Amino acid sequence: MAGNLFSKAKATAATKTTKAKDEKVRVTVKDGDFFSKVQMLEMLQDNMKRDKAKADMLADEIKDTSKSEWVKLYEKTGKNPGSIMIEAKSGEDVAQTMFVPSDKYISINAERAESLTEKFGAEIVEEKTTFSFDNDMIEKYGEVISRMIEESNEIDEDDKGKIIKAVAAFSIAKGTIDKMKTYGPVSEIMEEVKPVVALKNVEIIKG
Repeated sequence: MAGNLFSKAKATAATKTTKAKDEKVRVTVKDGDFFSKVQMLEMLQDNMKRDKAKADMLADEIKDTSKSEWVKLYEKTGKNPGSIMIEAKSGEDVAQTMFVPSDKYISINAERAESLTEKFGAEIVEEKTTFSFDNDMIEKYGEVISRMIEESNEIDEDDKGKIIKAVAAFSIAKGTIDKMKTYGPVSEIMEEVKPVVALKNVEIIKG
């Protein structure tokens, strides 16, 4: 394959090198507070991990409650309510957060895409196909493919279909969140396509 476009591209490709693992140099510091600082930092980082786990759990619970209210509003009005404020009162104080649904969805595979298409129709799924060269075919026909720029036709018929590989990726179609009511009960569609949702401005407003 010397001299063709593929060999030239390969020659200019960056070569990855693996560095040998260096043994860490240990230095003892004389700062009297260093030990206590490290100890405190370790404790704070452990607390942050614990607090994050608790925060994530509470966020999921609040999202579930907010999603239920959002679905009720969607069903009532027949259209996407967009971002909504969710609140609860305790005396004069108000706990509130903004529930923000988006037109982004969980990833799906071909099997899931087929299931959704059968259930709700072709419009609910988008398919994007990317093409790539098969490395074995490039090795076999690198010279020929390079010369094809000059209109060469030296590839065996049996191998033409093997040179380019197609990879299909599926996703929930953009705009689905605005058309949920047309597919059926909004609560069901929410569970099927799972749009990405977020909470903003979680706060207590003192009365």
